Amino acid sequence: MVQLTLTATTGSLDKVVAFVDDLARAGGLSAVHAGRLRLAVEELVINSITHGFGNSRGPWNEILLEAGVEPSEVWLRVSEDAPPFDPTRSHLPQDLGNPLGERTPGGLGLFLARQAVDRMAYEYSQGRNHVTVHIHRGPTPAAEPDSGDAPGER
Repeated sequence: MVQLTLTATTGSLDKVVAFVDDLARAGGLSAVHAGRLRLAVEELVINSITHGFGNSRGPWNEILLEAGVEPSEVWLRVSEDAPPFDPTRSHLPQDLGNPLGERTPGGLGLFLARQAVDRMAYEYSQGRNHVTVHIHRGPTPAAEPDSGDAPGER
């Protein structure tokens, strides 16, 4: 298991991305699976910073990332002490079929994070939120072609 403790500020996002990229490499994830993991973890961390800690956030707030590579999957846990919030039970946006300008803001990021991973689990214990995401280490599904480009390239 590897771990990283971060200050709960958006300035820590580069460290989050590097941690997730290192984990994906260690787990032998395809570019598609690595991108899915990165999307989910970035969304969980940003959600914790902006909504969980909200206006009370400061350098005293920390987010702990713990991760591991298992024979069949890669997992990553985001833990923090913001007020309890279970992202696995948040409501799906009801207006996804509407044009972008007619949608109600909010909820789309967590919806995408849940869709990006193979499994997401939540636990609240000892005054902390713990959200664990899992990505299977198998081959990239045929429905999700891997272009071979490095992340961020077109």
